[in-house]
Amino acid sequence: MPAYSPSPASRSATTGFDPSDAAHLRAPYPIFERMREAGPVHWSPEISGWLVLGWAEVQQMVSTPEVFSANRLTPVVERLPEAARATAGDVLRWLSIWMVFQDPPEHTRVRRHMLSVINPRTVGSLREPVQEVTDLLLDRLPRDEPFDFYTQFGLKLPGFVVMDLLGVPRDRLAEVKSWSDEMMLFIGSSRKVTDKYSRAKHGAQSMSELFRELIAQRRAEPRDDALTRMISHEVAGETLTDDELIASMMMIANGAQETTAHLLSNSLLALRAHPDQFAALSEDREQLIPTAVEELLRYDGPVLSTARLAVADSELGGQRIAAGERVFGLLVAANRDPAVFADPAGLDLRRKPNKHLSFSSGVHFCLGAPLARLEAQIALGEIVTRFPGYEFAEPLENVPWTNSMVARGPTRLPIRWGR
Repeated sequence: MPAYSPSPASRSATTGFDPSDAAHLRAPYPIFERMREAGPVHWSPEISGWLVLGWAEVQQMVSTPEVFSANRLTPVVERLPEAARATAGDVLRWLSIWMVFQDPPEHTRVRRHMLSVINPRTVGSLREPVQEVTDLLLDRLPRDEPFDFYTQFGLKLPGFVVMDLLGVPRDRLAEVKSWSDEMMLFIGSSRKVTDKYSRAKHGAQSMSELFRELIAQRRAEPRDDALTRMISHEVAGETLTDDELIASMMMIANGAQETTAHLLSNSLLALRAHPDQFAALSEDREQLIPTAVEELLRYDGPVLSTARLAVADSELGGQRIAAGERVFGLLVAANRDPAVFADPAGLDLRRKPNKHLSFSSGVHFCLGAPLARLEAQIALGEIVTRFPGYEFAEPLENVPWTNSMVARGPTRLPIRWGR
């Protein structure tokens, strides 16, 4: 497989976006706008891969797995130092089974099983439990002193919901989140973390042990819950293996928490920066909240990019992409493409239609999208109603943002509810 480098004719197509720069992570949109003016696809020396900013080009990228494969783990292994391969191998064993790193037909087979527990019908039945968790967490938060919204509410709401769904005791949430964070050191970025492979291995081993115990418990004593349905569900007479079940539980636990937490945090930032839109939502919460959540997903979504590996020579956005090169679809940039969205830098909670790509598209459209939408609608509706005077407890320029090419959002968000 060739080394990651652009074709000679494209070598000048470099970018000004540096994902290791805190200022760029906090406010990437002016940079993306300047890049888009020069073209929808750029080579990035900072990440040794292509950045795709155009809506149509991102759609093409995520919709053609025969050219742009989701299985991008093999080159990761090939580039690892020999000393790290054994340690990383234990993590890759699990990641290789994750549905998000698979192409059809294997992806299709696993997704059919997962749809038995995460689909619009089952998510609809979770409205009352999500409301109960939302109320429980909001009631526990301090009224007269600052608190970290991201950790004390943002992570806990989807965490509690998905832990209940998978049958994991709520008091294990902090452990599972820490193990998930360790695994994500392998995926998201973390180039400056020297022990990331050993930490990722620890996270993978710890989660697999817990989830294997839970699966064994359900096999011995089946319940009317999502985990039992995952274990027993058949497609063409076949069920998921224990390893596939564990890997799927890892993927759900990982994807359900951080992305929804960032969606909520980013939404509070966006609403406070647009008082007219906040006022409109406050005045017409029931009618406006569904389209408001879609617009907040578009305006500053919780996923920066989705990555693929080119497995065939191709052309994208006027650039020649060689087999073996990495391609990053910048979802948040595509969501502000003026060719698709009027006033793309503006926040319009009544925007229709809204063809944002925050949940990606094609065969890898986010399985958890219905649940994330439900959680955001309920949580933001309650916050706007209960705490219309919320304010940030420190200058936003002091708030750090996630160092990742995957997740997008602050790693903490100090808030005071106010009056």
